[in-house]
Amino acid sequence: MVLVVQERPDDLLLHAFFLVTNLNKFDWPPEKILALYRKRGSAEAHMGEVKSALDVHLSSTDRGTSTIQDVMARNEVSLLLNLYAYQVLHGLRCLLERQTRQGWSLSRMREQVLKIAATLSLHARRITIHLGAAADKWWPTLLKGLPRLTALS
Repeated sequence: MVLVVQERPDDLLLHAFFLVTNLNKFDWPPEKILALYRKRGSAEAHMGEVKSALDVHLSSTDRGTSTIQDVMARNEVSLLLNLYAYQVLHGLRCLLERQTRQGWSLSRMREQVLKIAATLSLHARRITIHLGAAADKWWPTLLKGLPRLTALS
């Protein structure tokens, strides 16, 4: 058990809490345990952000005629697609943070950058995306940070 006491400049009283752990006290000094638990808290915050921004849903039922293998396969594909979406969002977020020098949450990224009107034009050898007027706020900044895409041969 580790007692953590924090002094905050704006509080009259000290803030204290206990970390109850089964880690060996000889291998894990209190400072190391506190750092480990803070990392875990950060990881849990990231998982919560992913869940709220992507609204991941996995099935736990067989829906009648499906086998358990079908359900597991659907869940695997759904989870992989959500993870790919997270990777894209996180990459764009890092790019915008670098360009704007301010923090971006996944929700803010989705609401302010990705939820814009767009139309696709298909031509013989080209697909063109026409972004709506709402894209004028963040897309120029985003596109400046993207490397130039080259044509596939």
